[in-house]
Amino acid sequence: MKVGTNTKIIIGIVGILVVGFIGFQILKVQSPEVEKPQKIIKTVRRQITTSPAVKNIPEIVVDKTGTNGPQEGTNIAPPDRETTPVPERVPTAHSSDAEIREFQAWLFSTLETKDPIEEIEQEDPNGEDDEIDYELEKSVINSVIEEQWRNSLETHDIEGYMSAIWEDDFFYVSDMDTPDNLSDDIIFRGGSEEREGALRMFDANHTIDLSLSKNRDIEFLSETLAIVDYDYDLKLASTAGGVSNPSGRMIFVLELRESGEWRILEWYDYPTLKP
Repeated sequence: MKVGTNTKIIIGIVGILVVGFIGFQILKVQSPEVEKPQKIIKTVRRQITTSPAVKNIPEIVVDKTGTNGPQEGTNIAPPDRETTPVPERVPTAHSSDAEIREFQAWLFSTLETKDPIEEIEQEDPNGEDDEIDYELEKSVINSVIEEQWRNSLETHDIEGYMSAIWEDDFFYVSDMDTPDNLSDDIIFRGGSEEREGALRMFDANHTIDLSLSKNRDIEFLSETLAIVDYDYDLKLASTAGGVSNPSGRMIFVLELRESGEWRILEWYDYPTLKP
């Protein structure tokens, strides 16, 4: 009898444990753990979306006689003109010269059609689901260009200078003050070429003073691509004793990657070459 009683007690305890375990599993299924929302950064494709930068660009027409300007009155171009379409993708150092120059030509066309910078609220390109604080991102981008990149240039800090650049995909393009002639453009590809060029500049000039004047507000081609447009004046005092003052316009395309850092992906230089 004693053995039978103990057996019943053990069976009862096991039964309670089994029922409790089953109930716990049911509750767990019915009440899944709530995860905190996370900001997802898309970095795989460099496509241009319907962002404020693209929406505000009017249709550009290129006159075969060489006169560029926005089309007025109608969206249908005359037979002797052709439109400059918005590129689908942003090139990188691995793109062909033709792809880079196509994008460069589009950028140059926007210089002629954009009004001076106005501080306006950026539209949200993705509606209510977008979690990006564009004003915060603008502040970070400004810091990358106007502090990190420029200060490192002026202080001959090569590591600080390169830390503002995505070295793997970076390229620099200069139109050599001949916007109608793409054949003489200079293209430097990759971080190694940019590092070597910057070091040569540091060695040749004991004083580098760069003034930047923003032409318009930072604009976003997508959630991870932004354009910054400046006029610039550069004062160089060479180690040989000469002084030069190159000036012009430069446009940077910056990219946001998974690390959360904005860095320069492309640098388009439109210098005004003095005789």
